[in-house]
Amino acid sequence: MADTILSLKNIKKSFDGENVLNNISLDIDRGEFITLLGSSGCGKTTTIRIIAGLETPDSGKVILNGNDITGLAPEKRDVNTVFQNYALFPHMNVEKNIGYGLRLKKMPNNEIKKEVNKALSLVQLEGFEKRNTTQLSGGQRQRVAIARAIVNKPSVLLLDEPLGALDLLLRRQMQAELKKLQKTLGITFIYITHDQEEALNMSSRIVVMRDGKIEQIGTPSEIYDKPISAFVAEFVGGANLYKDEGKTFAIRSEHIRLGVGEYEGVVIENSFMAGLSKVRVRLKDGQEIISSHMGMNIAINPGEEINIGWDKNDMVEVQGEK
Repeated sequence: MADTILSLKNIKKSFDGENVLNNISLDIDRGEFITLLGSSGCGKTTTIRIIAGLETPDSGKVILNGNDITGLAPEKRDVNTVFQNYALFPHMNVEKNIGYGLRLKKMPNNEIKKEVNKALSLVQLEGFEKRNTTQLSGGQRQRVAIARAIVNKPSVLLLDEPLGALDLLLRRQMQAELKKLQKTLGITFIYITHDQEEALNMSSRIVVMRDGKIEQIGTPSEIYDKPISAFVAEFVGGANLYKDEGKTFAIRSEHIRLGVGEYEGVVIENSFMAGLSKVRVRLKDGQEIISSHMGMNIAINPGEEINIGWDKNDMVEVQGEK
């Protein structure tokens, strides 16, 4: 039986009369890595700010470890936040930044040093204790911010697009390290991002948000292989949306076969990016389908006629418009 650590109950929030969160309800299990995924303005940042106590909902409740914390001040919640801009103190070295929260709790200096050293080891920054934060790289500053959050051993760690400022290679490295760190600590991570690949790679569950509502909740494989709406199908992984007899179906581009099949069309684009070839075909009924394949560009040119096909089992019926 699942052990729920955090529940959002019918959360509503508006700014200047505009609804930002429309009756959000969500149960989060102890020790899980859950990601709120959505485009800018979908409400994901407002959601974690309400969990952190940085915003107050217009209505609804936030329940942590069975207690209603909706009206509690941020510093009284067993929650810590890692922000995209790190929010480190420039006048403090690494050691003092990480131990700041422990000093506020009046922990003895010898215990603070011990806990700071543990946190530094977890984020692989041993030997950086006396380094000024302005002398660190972006990735190192992010590690310090994470260490400062986990040293307090919160029940829940909120991560607000923490890797957004890093370059692609470092971001992928930090994804793996964060996932490993979460498993080591067993702390519940609530992560927000607009990056679909990041969400699929890191999460135990994904909450896809749109216009202040939850569109779908599921494991990465459920979100990718069994989207319930046209929006989720296209937003997560860019599935083809194919209309047939009044119904809309999602078909992943990697399932589209080129050169064989019952559908006739014309190639309108052939592109290659990041190791993936994509061929866009316009069918006779005007619908466009993309077929993707790993490897170098396929020898086919725009304007060529081609047959394509797919297995009917790879079609997932979805609701709504993209």
